[in-house]
Amino acid sequence: MNLIEMNNSNIKGLLSIGGDGTLLRVVSNVSQRDPPPIMGVNVGSVGFLDESNHRKVFRDIEKILEDKYIIEECSKITPYVVKKNSEEIRLNNGLNEVLIVSSKSSKVLQVSIKVNGVFLNRSYLDGVIISTSTGSTAYNLSAGGAIIFPTLDVMQITPLNAFARSGLKPIIVPHDAVIEIKLLRPRLNAKIIIDGQKIVRNIQPNTKIRIRKAESKARFIRISDDLYSNYFRRLRKKIIGVLKIPPSDSPEE
Repeated sequence: MNLIEMNNSNIKGLLSIGGDGTLLRVVSNVSQRDPPPIMGVNVGSVGFLDESNHRKVFRDIEKILEDKYIIEECSKITPYVVKKNSEEIRLNNGLNEVLIVSSKSSKVLQVSIKVNGVFLNRSYLDGVIISTSTGSTAYNLSAGGAIIFPTLDVMQITPLNAFARSGLKPIIVPHDAVIEIKLLRPRLNAKIIIDGQKIVRNIQPNTKIRIRKAESKARFIRISDDLYSNYFRRLRKKIIGVLKIPPSDSPEE
């Protein structure tokens, strides 16, 4: 059976063995209408999205068989390229982010940004990240965006090295918003990168790119009875760390 044929009715669950990149590929290639739940098994480096690892995977499988798990549902986003006749070309769903950057690494884009048809900003910048709550701990975080709890239905707009006087900062918008990015700089194409894997090149000047919430969600198996404790445990362990303070630490006199 191919991944695209796997859905929640014919597959009880999937194991994704690798790292976050492997998990993103699995999420992208299974059925998008009714995806099966997935448990990531990390054998890579960070593996923030992964629930298990090679040392405890068999114990975790036993817990799944004993129904000692919960399902975390995470929203995805879908980018559309708008043609001159206003027809929208739908691209692949993204679980983490949709990145819009210049086709030439030495050149900056000029873009205008609208949310639900309302003008937000016009700026020179290296690129724009539109991320999901799940993707807030990925490229978005490195670019100065906020960490968002993964079950919140929102999208985040994060500029990459925006011109200082533009005033554009990361902004969080509701899940039902439509984000529109228009490419303004003449003779400079852009490319769209979805989850760091799917690349659409040669997006021409004056093209509009719209991003909406996807119709389906990704589903992850969590070996826990509480999403909050599960998420913050992974966040402390793999992303933000914990400062070790000596017990005798006190202000200097």
